[in-house]
Amino acid sequence: MKYSMTTGLLSLLFLIHGTASADEPALKNDNPLSRQKEVLLKFNLQPGDKYHFSSVTKQNIVQEAMGQQMTTTQDIVADYIYDIQAVQNGMTTINVTFGSIKMDMDVAGMQKLTYDSDNPDGGTEELKAMSNMVGKSFLMEINEEGSVEKIEGLAEIISSIGGQQAELLKQSFGDSSMIQNMNQVTNIYPNKKVRVGDKWMKKFSGPVAGIMQSEATSDFSLSDIEGDLAILEMNGEMDFSKLEGGGGNPMLQGAEFKLKGTQTGTLEVDIKSGLPLQTKLKQAISGNLEVQGMQIPMTITSDITITGKKL
Repeated sequence: MKYSMTTGLLSLLFLIHGTASADEPALKNDNPLSRQKEVLLKFNLQPGDKYHFSSVTKQNIVQEAMGQQMTTTQDIVADYIYDIQAVQNGMTTINVTFGSIKMDMDVAGMQKLTYDSDNPDGGTEELKAMSNMVGKSFLMEINEEGSVEKIEGLAEIISSIGGQQAELLKQSFGDSSMIQNMNQVTNIYPNKKVRVGDKWMKKFSGPVAGIMQSEATSDFSLSDIEGDLAILEMNGEMDFSKLEGGGGNPMLQGAEFKLKGTQTGTLEVDIKSGLPLQTKLKQAISGNLEVQGMQIPMTITSDITITGKKL
């Protein structure tokens, strides 16, 4: 069903476009000495170290078309392994390995999609191509402010899959989309000394899944210091529009996006390494998708928890 395929693609698209944010209150510290303390926050992982990241996502996408409202729900658990290869001139080279992934998606009550890397043969056919990514690795370079500057080897992983499923993965996990998505998680640091109450702004811009342009602005503040942890609060806005130029997913050729959203959150960051130990996220996005002259109002709400730990 074409409509359910569109909904499914958008589900995957907004899953990987998650940002580091949350709505829970930050930890409170009444120690005045901690509030006067300056801390240097930057991406500072060390060569030889390994880290495990796990994300848990619950998401609802509601669309209206031809007088009908359709809701897609999904639960996803995904893991990555970061193996720090080198740090040179402020640039960190990381070997990123796709770990386990589990996905349960209900597309408007018309189609149920499942995948579990621990039991790939038990999943639905539409998602089995993901098995070709589990256990595979690519290189990523990140500067001290957490900005992803370069990705190598990811395109080769996807191109080796072939077929229509490879095209879907290419649009969702291609280099430009992965850079944008990783930036949303890691590009959070002021890369300078800050005290409790200090604020800074970060901006993100780039294509998403080869089908639309994303612009995001986030205001961060250091709300507290708890021992070795810096507690960051974030409030941001997002804007999604038509991607100019060539390319684009053939499933959504000619589609125009006019979507806006907000994101608010709290991050617990290890001061020494800059590792985000826990991130909780809420996103609310709404607007219109126009496909072949048909306006489709839609809303996307996401709850995401990302945890990181040193291995």
